[in-house]
Amino acid sequence: MKIGLYIHDILFKTGGTEANTAYIINSLQNLFANPEITVFSEKYHKKQKIANIAEHLNNNFKTTINSDNLNLTQFTSGKNILARFFFYTKMHKASKIFDVFFNCSLNMYTFKSKFNIFIAHFPPYRKIHSGLVKSFPLLYHFANNRDKLFSSKYNLYITYSQFVFSWLNKIWNINSDRTACINPAVSLIKKSFENKKNYIIICSRIEKSKEIDVLISAFLKSDIIMQNMKLFIIGAVIKDNIEYTNKIQSMISEYPDSVSLIKNPSREKIEEMYSLSKIFWHAKGYSFDENTDPMAFEHFGLTTVEAMSAGCVPVVINKGGQREIVDEGINGFRWDTPDELIQKTLFLIQNENERVRMSQAAFDKSQNYSFDAFTNNLGIILKRDHE
Repeated sequence: MKIGLYIHDILFKTGGTEANTAYIINSLQNLFANPEITVFSEKYHKKQKIANIAEHLNNNFKTTINSDNLNLTQFTSGKNILARFFFYTKMHKASKIFDVFFNCSLNMYTFKSKFNIFIAHFPPYRKIHSGLVKSFPLLYHFANNRDKLFSSKYNLYITYSQFVFSWLNKIWNINSDRTACINPAVSLIKKSFENKKNYIIICSRIEKSKEIDVLISAFLKSDIIMQNMKLFIIGAVIKDNIEYTNKIQSMISEYPDSVSLIKNPSREKIEEMYSLSKIFWHAKGYSFDENTDPMAFEHFGLTTVEAMSAGCVPVVINKGGQREIVDEGINGFRWDTPDELIQKTLFLIQNENERVRMSQAAFDKSQNYSFDAFTNNLGIILKRDHE
């Protein structure tokens, strides 16, 4: 079987979308006998290349991808519209030789394989509603044709949460026989979590969209939490987010014994902090309305599941994909206001037996997102739709 996958900038990024693509490849090698898999991505200059795509993915995402019959094809691209058009044209033409083709990135590309699959981390919006079309109504016909192609050319649209699934239906109204919602694979923490310390962990890219400042303010507002717990903020910092990082550092500078910021940690450090922490906090989307700004939320909640797999009890925003992961009062809590965040965290601090019970329940729930479970679910829907 010949299988193709497109993933944007696979050599430059190591986030959830890239991890998911690596899991898909790994799963396909387990599901099919010696599949020939080609990964398509961008190349921005002639010297940009990689010797072994399997090694690159395995090193970054702890997958066990076999390099046999796995290839990386890079077409020259660029940041301007014309360069992107020529890139897509080459890839579109190349896709016709495949039995199955996965589009793993947010775009409206279509492909020519026998069976095409769109991985909807979040669905694109219809072109007819874009600002460009509103400004230039003569483009409506072209935009409408693009929309029709996107909604008709894929045999299957896969989402990883009911939150995204509902938006796929709202925006595109795809027939139910061409859609599926399955749990994604998450890199579960294997370390023991028997030696917990009085730590609260926030694990996230350090950027404004994560609303880490809201969590810091809640922590500093409660004397009891500050007296009993230490807050660790741990995550990647990139150049574009220096200003927000400086804001975070300014907020915590007077409390070095109570709050610690760990920038650009190794994966080993992240897992260590998960295994030591008792409570996990998350706030992305707090300032936004789900009905008008769905892109502002966690569409699934990967770090929440990672934390739960290490026995952290999640206390997370009651919005987006978090609702599907955290069962209120069973394996964690969800909050609508910072005061609720404080109250529910205090409950865990003051009721250790309940925290231990929820810790085990959180671990148990996290196993629903194992690689084996994902492979099994992906296999079921591929056999259902492709055979």
